[in-house]
Amino acid sequence: MFATRRISTPMAGKMEMAQARMRTAAGIISRNGARDVSMTQILGGHGAGTMHLYGFFDSMEHMMKVNLNVMADPAWAALMAERESNPSAEVVGPEVSRLVAGQPKPGNTTFLVREYILPRENMAAAIELIAEAQEMVSAHSMNVTMWAPVITADMQRFGVVYSAPDPVTLGKGMDQVGMSDAFQEMLVRASKLGTLDRSFGMRLMR
Repeated sequence: MFATRRISTPMAGKMEMAQARMRTAAGIISRNGARDVSMTQILGGHGAGTMHLYGFFDSMEHMMKVNLNVMADPAWAALMAERESNPSAEVVGPEVSRLVAGQPKPGNTTFLVREYILPRENMAAAIELIAEAQEMVSAHSMNVTMWAPVITADMQRFGVVYSAPDPVTLGKGMDQVGMSDAFQEMLVRASKLGTLDRSFGMRLMR
């Protein structure tokens, strides 16, 4: 699975317009064949206050076909022209990442993302740790995935995503699992593979 991410930083006083335009963009991408499309609000940490637009695809070929369809869609051209004439946000992307461990869980709405600077030669060992983490969190209604950069500004930055059905479940799971001796020991091993560089929390926008 592959994912694209567009990051939108709303201008002061134009949050509602920026959100409306992101919803329009999400509809266009979805209509043109993306496997799934979602919008999130960054609630804390790196990029707090920004919004993310994600698209998910079965393969690079699938992603490229959808991108061609989007670029040829008159609705997309109209949206880009509207943004150009009356900006409401600074939009960066798309970036492209590849799923390398775990599987996203449909229905989860709240996410804690931890980004690591990870040498490629350590990726296999990191993937093994993700399997350990999944065993620890699954009993607490949480899920974990790992994503590798494909087309991004920083090709050493890998994302580990913890998700849950709601914020309370995620917080409870982090209390019960994240603070446990076993999980902390796993994080020590992870620190020998790469450097935890930044993190952020986000929630799906409705």
